[in-house]
Amino acid sequence: MIELLLTSFPFLIRVLYLRLRHREISLYSVHRSLYVWFLLFLALIFTIEYYHPESETGIVPFRVVPVVSEQGGTVTAIHVVAGQRVAPGDLLFTVDDSRQAAAVAVARSEVEAAREEVAVAVSQMKDAQTAVDTAQARLDEANVQLSNQEKFRDEKSPAFAQDRLLRAQNDEKERAAELAGAQAELATATLQAQNLAPAQLATAQAQLQQAQVALDETTVTAEVPGRIEQLTLSVGDRAAQVALNPAMVIVPDPTDAWSAEVVAGFTQVNLSVLHVGMPAEIACASNVNNGMQNSVLPARIVRIQDSIAPGQVGPTGKLIQPMELARRGEIVAYLKLEHPEQRALLVNGSHCLVQAYTTRISGRLAGTALGELIQAWAIEKAVVMRMKVWVMLATGAGLGGSA
Repeated sequence: MIELLLTSFPFLIRVLYLRLRHREISLYSVHRSLYVWFLLFLALIFTIEYYHPESETGIVPFRVVPVVSEQGGTVTAIHVVAGQRVAPGDLLFTVDDSRQAAAVAVARSEVEAAREEVAVAVSQMKDAQTAVDTAQARLDEANVQLSNQEKFRDEKSPAFAQDRLLRAQNDEKERAAELAGAQAELATATLQAQNLAPAQLATAQAQLQQAQVALDETTVTAEVPGRIEQLTLSVGDRAAQVALNPAMVIVPDPTDAWSAEVVAGFTQVNLSVLHVGMPAEIACASNVNNGMQNSVLPARIVRIQDSIAPGQVGPTGKLIQPMELARRGEIVAYLKLEHPEQRALLVNGSHCLVQAYTTRISGRLAGTALGELIQAWAIEKAVVMRMKVWVMLATGAGLGGSA
């Protein structure tokens, strides 16, 4: 309406001219001024809509975390109710764990047996070391006897006897063989005590840990803070293990990692004027009220997606047909509220109207009076947006349908 009034001056001047000249005012006599009026109106509308883009596809996105059981089984207890808030680690439900508990008990007994094996191996290693020490002492004694007999022989002592020398030599060989055998048994016992038995113990402990993990998986806990929704589980049901059929759903609390509060799609032509930091206003259907309080919220664009969704391709086993991907896609912009405390006013999944405003003109219009006028014209778009919010309120209340 304002655009029509502002661009009507050629028509008004023409009519005033014809009146002053006392000429007939007809459609033919004013058709040129009407044409100019129409062209000016189109130019103004195009300029305003181009530099102050709007989107009617805004939404308040939110994530959901499906809850499934890692271990299949019969549900034995449910510890939450729908709508309950949970924190990480809170118990949600449990499934039958008799099989897993039995496996843990068996694994623990195997660990105890392996520890006993380690203790026995250490004891056997000590016994083998004692045997080596004894054999070494006997060998040392035999070497002394042999050395004495050889000394008597070399000195041609009357105490020398050939049979004693031979007996000492045989004794020394037997003691050396005993020592070699004891050392071999010590090596075997050491290998058993320091390698084999500890390895068996480690294997048993790993099996116990694996069995304990399986037992722990029978109790399902919350991984994120949020609210329980869509609780369809009952005691006696078979716990689902597929995320497509979850037992319940957690709607996580907003986090800094999920900072975008509204996502809106703009036409591809708007990409030339959209930019990070661009001011905008958001009006979501779920927070529109008859008092018009907190219905239009200031926001700012924080990120612009640099890819258009219809163009994405993946391995499908067939050649790409551009015609199949030539759907009209949108430029996706992520907006964040200027005042974080207003985040509580947004309802997850709500449909929103988004109006962006150009506050910096670039190119040939930068610094010109026309550029300043285009920026100032944002106030008219703000007024129009509030009129649309009134329409949203009327239609949403049941007047003329529902929004």
